[in-house]
Amino acid sequence: MVLTRKTKESLKTALAMTIAYGIALHMDWDKPYWAGFAVAMVSLATIGQSMNKAALRMLGTFLAILVAFVLIALFAQQRWLFILFLSVWLGFCTYMMGGAKNQYVWHVSGFVCTIVAIDAGPDAVNAFTIATLRAQETALGILVYSLVSIFLWPTSSGAQLGVAVAKLASTQHRLFALYLDLLHGKTDAGEAQPHRADEVAARSRFDLLLAAAVTDDAEVGELRRQWRRYQRLATELSETLERWRECFGEVQALDLRGLLPDFAACGAELDTRLAQVERMLTDQAPERRPVAVELRLDRSRLGSLSHFQKAALTVARTHLERLESLTRDLYDCVSGIKGFEQVAIPAATRRAPAATFVLDRDRAAGVVRQMVTVWLAWLALIYIDGLPSGTAIVMMTAPIGMALATMPQVRVAQLFVPATVGVLVGAVPYIFVMPQLSSFVGLGLLIFGVTFALCYLFAAPQQMLGRALGLALFITIAGIDNDQTYSFLSVANTALMFALLFLLLSMTAHIPVSSRPEKAFVRLIGRFFRSCEYLTANMGRDSQQPESRLDVRRRAFHRHEISTLPGKLAAWGKFIDPKALPGTSPEQIQALVAALQALARCMQELLGQRDRPQAQVLVEALSADIRAWRLEVKEGLRQLSQEPAAGLREAFRSRLAEIMDHLEKRIMETLDKTPTGQFGERDGENFYRLLGAYRSVSEALVDCAGNAGAIDWTRWQEERFA
Repeated sequence: MVLTRKTKESLKTALAMTIAYGIALHMDWDKPYWAGFAVAMVSLATIGQSMNKAALRMLGTFLAILVAFVLIALFAQQRWLFILFLSVWLGFCTYMMGGAKNQYVWHVSGFVCTIVAIDAGPDAVNAFTIATLRAQETALGILVYSLVSIFLWPTSSGAQLGVAVAKLASTQHRLFALYLDLLHGKTDAGEAQPHRADEVAARSRFDLLLAAAVTDDAEVGELRRQWRRYQRLATELSETLERWRECFGEVQALDLRGLLPDFAACGAELDTRLAQVERMLTDQAPERRPVAVELRLDRSRLGSLSHFQKAALTVARTHLERLESLTRDLYDCVSGIKGFEQVAIPAATRRAPAATFVLDRDRAAGVVRQMVTVWLAWLALIYIDGLPSGTAIVMMTAPIGMALATMPQVRVAQLFVPATVGVLVGAVPYIFVMPQLSSFVGLGLLIFGVTFALCYLFAAPQQMLGRALGLALFITIAGIDNDQTYSFLSVANTALMFALLFLLLSMTAHIPVSSRPEKAFVRLIGRFFRSCEYLTANMGRDSQQPESRLDVRRRAFHRHEISTLPGKLAAWGKFIDPKALPGTSPEQIQALVAALQALARCMQELLGQRDRPQAQVLVEALSADIRAWRLEVKEGLRQLSQEPAAGLREAFRSRLAEIMDHLEKRIMETLDKTPTGQFGERDGENFYRLLGAYRSVSEALVDCAGNAGAIDWTRWQEERFA
């Protein structure tokens, strides 16, 4: 009989759970369910993913134990200071969970510290016992699951990585071909949208599997430097493709084949390189090596172009040259990985110094929400006599509250069904089956059967939350121990505790701001435009005047806002219910988010180009015209931040076009009066790039105004009950 992948993974988790319980009970360890929790939480699709998560869980556990010892040593007899500093630690861990790295370490550090510190009580000896027990049972669960995964149907990430990287290369190749057709007018922008989404999904899966394959696949681990390099190159290729696409509107009307005689050859060569990369990743030898191409400019034709057209051409050519360099590096990197050629690995570049710390407002809001929840649970524990499950409600507030604080899009109501199923799955065996068992054989079969059923029913990736909650509730309610007791009140108290916990989480869901998707979306859009407005206004600062530390931090904060908010808006947009907001379609939301992402990239590009050295004669001559552009854009951003529907595409377009036309005339007048030698080729290149950045911001702002104006924001701002 051929077993499905879902069946195999469920059998492995069930067997590991049973063995871990058996060893813990045989050793007569207290709280053997902690070993069961470790098995339930580290069981993932491949050995590498499980091992990585297991290592993070152990690291988080050791860090949590250390902090718990410090809190107990300092505040064992001062409960208010104890909960104050414990909540501060939880808040810190919640904030760090929102970062890009080691989210699981900080999650474990937060809730394990709460469990050890509160469960241990003021007795230092008891604290050491609890901490030691937690560490050894977590290690037991991890060890048992690791051995079961290695010896029973081992699933390496290497094979899945090969499939994922081939799909990534295929989607990037297809995306480049579509963009090339879009540039030539052979297709429309809407056709590329689903392919962009496929590319993002393929890149996310590749990143996840690479981290696992480095651990569980010897060949990938040996070549990890090359694979990491491929990962960086693929990410940069994706970003450069998007920047290249965003300038199409300005260059489509130009005769690119005439202005860039090598344009057709360059496009064909890049397409061939991506095809060869795709071919090598499927273990087929390349048909030929990359051929060097140079994008020469036909300077005899440049004189017929306006300065803005020259700027657009310069920007497009720069992006195309970067694509040429990236595809050549990608070919060499993949050729080395697959062994077709021995390519020297570039020396690791020195890391840039750490940037100034920038507070993330949304992560800080999650901290406030989590700390308020913990304090409410603590006050309920102290002042409500006979609170169900006692200190357990504070302990459970930590893991669930931290998860919801970092994923505010998830509604508390979505946990009701998994929690109810988990209580029933745990209560039925506990009440009707376990009292009839007299040996571990029967108990082991029960543990195996329930674990297998939960893992099998909740096997899909999107059901991981239900699986984790179901297993956790079964383990908690069953309370399996050598000194087993049975009481219906235990089940009732646990069920009532979760009801109270969900009540607390529902009360704090809108602290400090509303977590309704449409409200959050409007709020984040306002913040995005306000940050763009600040950065636009800051462009008028005298470059000779030194910035204060406060100014540096404010500028860094707003740059952080415009770089992160489009991603947050995309996440919130997926949770907006179109049925509750008639007149707004998911396509409109996606189009607006894409326009905001384009504006964010253009703003970053403009800020970067302004830092390049410019010809002083042009800076002085055009300062008044640039100021007029800046004030007009600033006013448009201010209007959009106050009322997104106020943005009318044609109104913005006409005003900005008028300013750009005047700027064009001033540029011509200035260049005509500039003596020969004061405006070198390097100055000209930097100037045209800066000019192209101004034009890109203008076009992106017009696009944002048009997409924002197409949405009926009145309904979004209405209060509703759902």
